[in-house]
Amino acid sequence: MDFIRERTIEQAWRMTLWYCARYGYSYRVEKGSYEGQIRKQLSHLAVIIEEPYTRPLAVTMPENTGIPAPTSEEKIHSYFYEYLVTDTKEDKEDYTYGQYIAPQLPTVIELLNSSRGNTNQACITIGDPGCIRLADPPCLRVIDLKVVEGKLQMTVFFRSWDIFVGFPENLGGLQLLKEYIIMHLDFPVEDGPIIAYSSGAHIYEQYFPIVNLLNAHKC
Repeated sequence: MDFIRERTIEQAWRMTLWYCARYGYSYRVEKGSYEGQIRKQLSHLAVIIEEPYTRPLAVTMPENTGIPAPTSEEKIHSYFYEYLVTDTKEDKEDYTYGQYIAPQLPTVIELLNSSRGNTNQACITIGDPGCIRLADPPCLRVIDLKVVEGKLQMTVFFRSWDIFVGFPENLGGLQLLKEYIIMHLDFPVEDGPIIAYSSGAHIYEQYFPIVNLLNAHKC
């Protein structure tokens, strides 16, 4: 198990990039996104982010590199509203996470409120049996919520996870989702950590030069 613990989303992102670049295994994609490219991948990743609510949520790039950051505060908020809590999709989209999350949110909030956080049942599942036949099935599959020692903890699982682009935007949006849920709880609870697991966290070949640049001081 590849284990990373950091305070913020940005710190966790940078450490996960470095860890994958150093310890990941390489293979050519035969089925999936960017077929034909080389992916460097971690087979069992666990990331604990202790204070994912730290602002800004968006990660930054070093000054004077001319490399755009993979996301922004605006993109993260758009991702939250349009892709996580809204159950509509564009014609060109096979699905959105919101199609699965939005219908379950009221029940999750009710479960937490009725138990005052003393439950293991507040778990959102993403996908259905038909998803396996999609060209790109959902990457995010589980969002679990638990109150642990007075803090709302979110645990997520990604079957496949683009570390460079997906990691910071996904986790920023999921943090906003956690904050949305906390706003609807009627008992005292603090914001807590995000714990993320993936059995396929990876860096695509096209990002290798950028990741090497970001990690140059660690070589």
